[in-house]
Formats: sequence, C-alpha cells, structure tokens
Amino acid sequence: MRVYTVYFLVVWLAAACSPVKVQTDVNSAVDFSSMKTFDWLDTTVAPGRDARVNNPELAVLVRAAMEKNLLEKGFVKDEDSDFLVHWLGAIESKVKVESIQHFYSGYGYGTLSGSMAARSREVAPVTSYEEGTIVIDILDPQEHMILWRGTGARRLVKGMNEAEITQYINLSVDEILKNFPVGSK
Repeated sequence: MRVYTVYFLVVWLAAACSPVKVQTDVNSAVDFSSMKTFDWLDTTVAPGRDARVNNPELAVLVRAAMEKNLLEKGFVKDEDSDFLVHWLGAIESKVKVESIQHFYSGYGYGTLSGSMAARSREVAPVTSYEEGTIVIDILDPQEHMILWRGTGARRLVKGMNEAEITQYINLSVDEILKNFPVGSK
C-alpha cells in the first residue's frame, strides 16, 4: 500500500510541475513517417472568439513557434505539402476554490485536548485566473480532415513583456508538438 502511495505522489508532483496540460488525438490509420512537407491552411476564419486571440501579433508569434518546431523536426515548408497546419485559440476565465482544514485555535495552536471537530476551521480561498488554450491541427491537404490534434492549456500570467510572451508561446507550442509526428520521441 505504501508503494502505491509514494508512486501516486511522484506522478501527481510530476503532473503538477508541467506548465502545459496537453491532450492529443490522432487518426491511427495515418502513416506519419511518410510525411515530409507542410504548409498552412488558408482560411479567413479567426483563430478564436476573443479579441486577444484574434490579435495579428499573437497569430504571428504562434505561427512562428509552430513553424520553428516543425522545421527543427526536419519538415520542409512547401506549397505541395503532405499535410496542412492550422491553429485555434481561446482564453477562458477560471475560478479555483481550495478547501483547507486546519486544527488551529483562534489564538495560535492550542492544545490537542478537546474535540478536534470543534477546533477545526475551514478556510476556502478563492482565486480567479485566466487560462489560455492553443489547439494545433494537422490536416489532410486534399480533404482537410484532421489527422492529428494537439491541445495545450496553460494558466496565463499578467504583465509579461513581448520577449516573455514569445517564450511562453514557444514553450507551449513545443509541449503540444512534442509527440508529433506520432511515434517520435
């Protein structure tokens, strides 16, 4: 039992340290090993509903991060491509409520005698924050069917300068594309 508890704590701590919550979905019938070239899906659809996501400067940063990642993996940008790349984004307001019980008396620790339930106080700090999500789609160039989708969600930090925002996006995109193409390490 103790081994399972330690294992659970290690896995939980490792997951808590990950800055980007990534999910991927893949069409298992596709052979990604034969794909060598990519291009961007031409679309007039905005990447999101939020004006902050539709910002042209953000679009340039996300596309640059995606292109850099794909080029580093050995893919070549070409109009006659093996797959198309597209991205979407969203910003969502979140509320986090933590319920913390402690056994402190109103004036310090107090003694352990007496009813623990009577001495217990519950504190529920409430935190509001924003979470940004980037969705990266790898599409079939003819039918525009999704072959691979990676989604990364990350808590947004306020007050970052342009260099910090660029680094934030680069790290997020790298985490999302870490397991693309399928079977890569």
